[in-house]
Amino acid sequence: IIFDLDDTLLFLSSEGSNNYDNLIGKHQLPFTFMELFSIIGEFEKNSCNHIISKDKFINYINERLPINITEKVFEELLNGYVNISLLDIDKVYSVLDYLSKKYELIAYTNWFTDNQIKRLKKYNLDHFFTKVYGWDLLPTKPSKKGLESIIGDGDIKDYTFIGDSIKCDLEIPNQLGMNTIFLNRKKIEQTEYKEIFNLDELKRIL
Repeated sequence: IIFDLDDTLLFLSSEGSNNYDNLIGKHQLPFTFMELFSIIGEFEKNSCNHIISKDKFINYINERLPINITEKVFEELLNGYVNISLLDIDKVYSVLDYLSKKYELIAYTNWFTDNQIKRLKKYNLDHFFTKVYGWDLLPTKPSKKGLESIIGDGDIKDYTFIGDSIKCDLEIPNQLGMNTIFLNRKKIEQTEYKEIFNLDELKRIL
């Protein structure tokens, strides 16, 4: 099973985004948490076939903001991201504990691999995953090249992708013939994808 991490498993608390805004404010950076993550979203769409270095990402941000971010500040922002408080950790732990006894679990995420592993370790979730793939290991998700790299010589029909966005998570795996499950937290009307409305339902259908 290949999981999207952010928003599918790792929900930000409102406290967490406020803490991130405070960190940005401490450096007197003229943007907010939401503005930065909007730039990250734009970056993902434009980079879905490329492996990304931190230098390239910093340059991308600097081209779109009215200030240059140094590597030191960027590292602090990454550490802030790792340490943001999250919601529903007990529920996520329970679901992953159940699924990991039956399936191999893989994370394919839009972030740098080490930072996501640190984040998973902080909440004692890292041991459930056999692999974590971020920007610096595979092209950004969603990506045909990235998914093909994960699967290698395996049969794509043996894999299931779980995500909370049809366009950003499920469209490509679905086109490739992979099983897909849509975590429909916003109750979007759709008929194309198998859907669940909360993570606990995975225990029933898998």
